[in-house]
Amino acid sequence: MRPFYFMVVALVVATTASAAFAQELTLADVVRLALSRNERSAIANETVVSADAAVTKARVAFLPTVTLAGSEVLRPYQVEQHGTVTARTNAASGSLTVVQPLLAVNAFPLYSGAKHSLDSARWDELDQRRKLAFDAARAFFSLITQERLMSAAQSRLDRANASLSDTAARAQAGLVSSNDVTRSQVDRASAEQSVANAVSGLAEARLELGYVLDSAVPNDVDAPSEDLAPFALDIADLVRRAINQRPDLAALRSSTAAAEAVAKEPGLRFVPTLNASAQARTQDQPLFGTQNQYIDGTLTLNLNWAIWDAGNRAADADSRGAAARVASLQERALFRQVDVDVRTAVAELASARQALAAAQEGLEASKRDVDETNSLYKQGLAKAIELVDSNGSRFDADVALAATELQVRQAELDLRAALGLFPIDGVK
Repeated sequence: MRPFYFMVVALVVATTASAAFAQELTLADVVRLALSRNERSAIANETVVSADAAVTKARVAFLPTVTLAGSEVLRPYQVEQHGTVTARTNAASGSLTVVQPLLAVNAFPLYSGAKHSLDSARWDELDQRRKLAFDAARAFFSLITQERLMSAAQSRLDRANASLSDTAARAQAGLVSSNDVTRSQVDRASAEQSVANAVSGLAEARLELGYVLDSAVPNDVDAPSEDLAPFALDIADLVRRAINQRPDLAALRSSTAAAEAVAKEPGLRFVPTLNASAQARTQDQPLFGTQNQYIDGTLTLNLNWAIWDAGNRAADADSRGAAARVASLQERALFRQVDVDVRTAVAELASARQALAAAQEGLEASKRDVDETNSLYKQGLAKAIELVDSNGSRFDADVALAATELQVRQAELDLRAALGLFPIDGVK
């Protein structure tokens, strides 16, 4: 038994060893690490950068463009002009052109749509960071649960070893039969399996949390003692808060506004567009048809009226109108889903808290049962099977308590997620 015990201890130490931290890891630490190190946070930020660039591109329709051009012409031989003037074998020229849009009505909805899309991207970035924070928090509580399961399994093994040692001594003294020893050995074997399973589960939970954090997980983690959902469970008030706070709903509102704005653009293409173009050009020899003029300039007004575009305008209007209606329906569906999410989370939290109270009562009862059964067994008033059953019941009670504690934490996180909050206050 001793080699197995030391193997278990060595495996636990190996899976929990970490030099990355010198202090306990808290829930706030977990959230901050995930938001600063996980790639999902950086990806969400890049979507905002892309949306901001789209706004800049849409703004181009209102701003002037400036183009500078130059050329150098090389001729293989001299050219005589008018019999008296000989053109040089090379000629240089340059021009500066400025184009300013004066009237582009269809650019306004595109610009408005780009700004709404930027707002949507910013809300979506916040929501993606929020979801990452909740994934990290859930992994954190899963690790805490696995540590408690490991502790419960080790306690069960300690009790089984003590029971086996006592039963073997009593059997050697002729106070109990060898069958009692056999039953104690079976109980210890089962306890060893529980420890092995707990070691595996703990290692997996630590790896999962480390992946989310992109960092090694320290030996010690500090479970928060306070409730994550301390507010009153007034469903009507919570639903109102959720509607005002949910970033995914705000992102969808902005997306709907963007789609509706862009859908107006095809109908405005029928309005003529007008722009002004100013150009100045120069060259190193007299301009054509002049004697001493080397600089020239022009100012042009361009009017473009697309009277008929073969149906492209109507097709775009139908397509974008459908996209706007889809976005509006998605917003309406999410609006209704918010109410469902809040009500479901409140019901789960209430149920989990009741289950936790029952699990705590069950654990206290199982502790008393173990003590009473041990006392009766030593007096010869209980059998080995009863001792084994009480030890197993105590372990089941420990497991049930750890599971219900995790259930409560998960329900608290679900409620905060439904309200549009982060796992803890003060960290975004």
